[in-house]
Amino acid sequence: MKSIANKETVKNMILIILGSFLYAISVNVFTVPNDLAEGGLTGFSLILFYLTNIEPSYTIFICNIVIIAIGYKFLDKKTLNYTLVANGIISVLLLVVTKWEFIPETTLLAPIGSGVFMGAGIGLIMLGHGTTAGSDILAKIMQKYLGINIPASLLLIDIFIVVPSVFIIGTENVFLTLVNLFIQTKMIDFVLEGLNPRKSFFIISEKYDEIARQIELQIGRGITILDGSGHYTGNKKQILYIIISRREVLPIKRIVEAIDPNAFVTISDVQEVTGEGFTYLPQEEQAERITEAEEQGLQ
Repeated sequence: MKSIANKETVKNMILIILGSFLYAISVNVFTVPNDLAEGGLTGFSLILFYLTNIEPSYTIFICNIVIIAIGYKFLDKKTLNYTLVANGIISVLLLVVTKWEFIPETTLLAPIGSGVFMGAGIGLIMLGHGTTAGSDILAKIMQKYLGINIPASLLLIDIFIVVPSVFIIGTENVFLTLVNLFIQTKMIDFVLEGLNPRKSFFIISEKYDEIARQIELQIGRGITILDGSGHYTGNKKQILYIIISRREVLPIKRIVEAIDPNAFVTISDVQEVTGEGFTYLPQEEQAERITEAEEQGLQ
């Protein structure tokens, strides 16, 4: 058990160090040389840098320590420890990674580069069970004491930081910063979810049994059958529930449409899937089954 714990610690530290390095590259190579802003505490530190020339590393470190001291109870012990480590490493690397800069002729390349590196960095830190503190903790505090949910709190914090930046970096660079923030969000999702995010299907149909058999035959997915009933009619219904990869959405939709065009179907994003029994078929076998389904005219 101790060996496993040590391996996990090493893995998390590698992820945090790599993520912190990408974070520092984003700020020092792409954001600052091109006079862009950021959201959250990093954005606040950059505003101070543009106004007073105080290094962002100092501001980020001090502000994060203060915020962690205030909101440490919102983090579990493991996350708190890794967050403290990440905060220290980021601050050091922001001082080290200073000799590189990227000022492209094509304006959009700067926010794209900044967003990709920052999003990847934050994503890796989160995979290492850490956070960048700052906005994350403030959002949890706002949720508890102001009743504002976390996504809305994060948005408000970013707006509070980015909007005033227009008086410092100009309107054009603020819009480029918004591009940066959008790419960051997508990149974080990409790092955390990978290339193959999951989808969930709820299918209500009188022909549920045939649909289930065809999905199992052609896609190779296990299906859960839930018992339900209509509130108005009281009629009993069987509901198919299935977790799939994104590439399997279209084949399953076509199977359902071919068997029962009137079936009621909902498709939702799934953040994470854990537990026994959720495994993918090898890609070659998946491709073979989909090809067979196309030949049968059900796709």
